[in-house]
Amino acid sequence: MTVRLRFEFERGGAFTAVLQPDLAPQTVSAVRAMLPIRATVYHSRWSGREINFPVKSPKAVPREQQTSTVNTGDVIYWKEWEIAEGANEALAIYYGAEVTRDHRGYLPVNVFARVPEAEWQTIEEIGVRIWKNGTENVTVSEEVD
Repeated sequence: MTVRLRFEFERGGAFTAVLQPDLAPQTVSAVRAMLPIRATVYHSRWSGREINFPVKSPKAVPREQQTSTVNTGDVIYWKEWEIAEGANEALAIYYGAEVTRDHRGYLPVNVFARVPEAEWQTIEEIGVRIWKNGTENVTVSEEVD
């Protein structure tokens, strides 16, 4: 059984990402518990070719296999790990290889899903559109086959 997230954007375009429970099982579980997600997508200021949106997990998400280097197609979960309660959280999709960072420096993230290479052109088109034209809404749902 393959479980995917489906991202659908209000100005057009959609892509899927395959969940990777072997890499980040608790993150995958937490993200699935948030579905469906409806959010406003922003373009990153600090991490380059990244689109992201805020989320709120119903359960604590631990650090899992963290990295500060991501590749095209990586889908990540981030939060302000050092804040115990009320921490900001986000999901992000990368349309280029980047180093994850914010105004404080390198930013460790949990990579928990991956967009197949066949869909990289779509995530780049959507990412560039959001960068040039501003925010837009996304709906994230689950597909199972």
